[in-house]
Amino acid sequence: MSKKYTNRLLKVAANQITKGFDLFARKYDMTWMQMSIIDYLSRQGDQEILQRDIEKEFFIQRSTATVLLQRMEKRDLIRRQSAKSDARQKSVYLTEKSHSLETDINQFMKRQQEILEENFSKDEIATFEKILKFYTNGDNI
Repeated sequence: MSKKYTNRLLKVAANQITKGFDLFARKYDMTWMQMSIIDYLSRQGDQEILQRDIEKEFFIQRSTATVLLQRMEKRDLIRRQSAKSDARQKSVYLTEKSHSLETDINQFMKRQQEILEENFSKDEIATFEKILKFYTNGDNI
C-alpha cells in the first residue's frame, strides 16, 4: 500500500466518521463539533475549561473556536464568562440545555468506541492511535 493511498484512505475514513457524527448530531439540531465540545466539557467535571483548552483539544484556530462558541452560546448550549485566573480569558460552561443532552451524547460516543473495540484488537487499536498521534502532532509535515 503506497503512502499516498494510506493518506487518502485516512482522509476518507475521517470524512465517514464526520458523516456519522453529523447524522447523530442533527437529531439534536447541532453539528458534530458542537456535540464533541459538549462531550468534552461534560467529561471535565468541575475543572475550569478555557476557550484555549478547547482550541488545543480540537486543534482549531482561535477564530474558529470563537465563532463556534458564539454560535453555541446563541443556541443556549454553553455560557462563557471571564476566567477566575485571568479576566482576559473566557471560561466555558455547559448550560442546562446541554446537560440534558449529556447522557445521549456520552452514550453515542461510548458506543462508537465499543464498535471499534469489537472489530479490532487492543494491539491494533494501539497501533492505529500511534499513527493518528503521528498526524496530529504534525510529525508528518
